[in-house]
Amino acid sequence: MPIRVAFIEDNASLRKRFEQQFALIDDIDLMATFATAEGALRGIGKIPPEERPEIVLMDIELPGMSGVEATIAVRELYPDTDVLMFTVFEDEEKIFRSIQAGAAGYMLKDDPIAKVAEAIRELHGGGSPMSQSIARTVMSFVRTHSRPAETPAAPPRTPVPPVELELSGRELEILQGLVEGKNYNSLADALTISPHTVKTHIKNIYKKLHVHSRALAVRVALERGLV
Repeated sequence: MPIRVAFIEDNASLRKRFEQQFALIDDIDLMATFATAEGALRGIGKIPPEERPEIVLMDIELPGMSGVEATIAVRELYPDTDVLMFTVFEDEEKIFRSIQAGAAGYMLKDDPIAKVAEAIRELHGGGSPMSQSIARTVMSFVRTHSRPAETPAAPPRTPVPPVELELSGRELEILQGLVEGKNYNSLADALTISPHTVKTHIKNIYKKLHVHSRALAVRVALERGLV
């Protein structure tokens, strides 16, 4: 069955372009597009639960209710629907607000349609896709905001040993790759394992770190000195 996707974007020409491009992709069904978050929430609510979109592509800059506010609403009203942020911005604060709101991934509007389709498939498979430039921005933001205050009286931070979180050597390798912005396929190639095995390791990493997204895993990894 094709992955059911809805797209919330106020730019009419971009909505039309995506409708045309996704019509050529067999395993993704762009079932609905909306110009506003308010319209999307009403529209999705009218769809029978078993037919609702599994993934929402969410523009972060929307008229009226913002993409961040809409993400919170989608996650509360339709918990089985994942949100993939889709924007031209690489603003650190906006990215982190989106992640905190429950977004499961973050892509840029200038990413090729093939990359967006790959991200949708990755998210549907349990991953948390993120453009490499976004991953670098998140990593920079986390490192900046997790750095202890530099005062003479402040004791040096002691990293938490990885053993306390029971991460295996392979899981630490994959976690390092996530911090570096690598996707499933590049991790699989680098470690000479299958993408399916990478997905399994990542799910275990999320469980052990008590997180639900790649960005939060990166944050925990950096804050606790795991990589």
